[in-house]
Amino acid sequence: MTLTRHAPLPRTARHWLPLLAACGLATAGCATIKTPTWPWSKPAESAAGGDGQLGGDADSEVISSEVSPSVRDAGWDYFKGDNVKRRWKKMVGRGPNEPIARKALAAADALYREGKYREAIPKYKQAIDRWPDSAIEEDAMWQLAECWFFTDQYPKAEDQYDELVKKYANTRYLDRIAQRQFVIAQYWIALDEKHHYLTIAPNLFDRSRPIFDTRGRALKAYDHVRINDPRGPLADDSVMAQANAHFLDRQWLDADYFYGLLRSEYPDSDFLLQAHMLGLQAKLRAYQGPGYEGGILGEAEILADQLLVQFPDQLKPDDQDRVEKARAEIAAQQALRHWNRAEFYAKGKHYTSARIYYALIARDYPKTMLAQQARQKFEAIKDRPDVSDDPFPMLTRVLNPDALKEAELDAMAEADAQIAREDPSGIAPQIR
Repeated sequence: MTLTRHAPLPRTARHWLPLLAACGLATAGCATIKTPTWPWSKPAESAAGGDGQLGGDADSEVISSEVSPSVRDAGWDYFKGDNVKRRWKKMVGRGPNEPIARKALAAADALYREGKYREAIPKYKQAIDRWPDSAIEEDAMWQLAECWFFTDQYPKAEDQYDELVKKYANTRYLDRIAQRQFVIAQYWIALDEKHHYLTIAPNLFDRSRPIFDTRGRALKAYDHVRINDPRGPLADDSVMAQANAHFLDRQWLDADYFYGLLRSEYPDSDFLLQAHMLGLQAKLRAYQGPGYEGGILGEAEILADQLLVQFPDQLKPDDQDRVEKARAEIAAQQALRHWNRAEFYAKGKHYTSARIYYALIARDYPKTMLAQQARQKFEAIKDRPDVSDDPFPMLTRVLNPDALKEAELDAMAEADAQIAREDPSGIAPQIR
């Protein structure tokens, strides 16, 4: 067999050969390379009509924040209720779709303007369902709540208003939402004051009030007004209304809390004077007697002093008399607490402690009925020694050296009693 040697290619042909080969490969592969399809996209024949326009079930070019790739479903998140619901809705053809949502919103608005609120409700629900996390959903949620409000379904309306604020904290409907919730709360409170509904008795017929606990839901609606718009025009109104509701229901501690909340958080409120006056009464009525904790008496005393100092020109003569009577009652109750302690120690022959409390009554509450009796008791036991509860004092000094510190404290208390004793009239500046 004879090998034939071909002539070498020209220099220019050798330069063009790689380029021609690359063009041939590209031409041959053009028929097989396709544009990749995304997991959330639909087939072209179902997404577009015969004229190439978007169909009724086509996805919008703008993807909502809830319509994201399935990376969010990785791991245990795959079994979350929201993710399962989202996949199911997409499977049955009810996934997010902006054109359908806009069409439903427009149809619902047309029915709303005609006063057909019941017919507009399912349309607004469809708009919310088909395009979440958008301005369309925000408008539809507000309009849906309004439809329930105008059809007297106040529990559903109040829940929808609150849900709207939770999802869109800076919604442009915030002022109107506060007004609606405030009116609903007022209506429920008025109903409860008139009929006195039982908390556990179910409401099965009247859709304008909750199924259970009408009064509790009203107070919760007042809370929503304050929490959703804490610096709005109705925030202090809602706090005052809630405090008054507790006051009328004789829930003194709750009333005192909300009156205090208004005084501390809304110092420019028109209800500030009323919050002081009614808060003073709530504190006095919440006090349960000398056998219980008396811190609230001290708070009432401070509040009474604030009233006289802060509102000298706004207090009417009747109001001033009420405040002065409240101060006298507070002094009498404080003196009674000291008297009970003094009598307890005197019966146990702990005369040093008894003298301290008798002296405090004479010094701090000289205008009370117990002041004169306290001075007489003090004079009767001023020279009596205390009974010793320690049968072995020398042994106690060795085994319990802290007893020396207790003796020092007793000596200091005795010195205070001596200071009070030096004032024979019992009139001395009060401790603050």
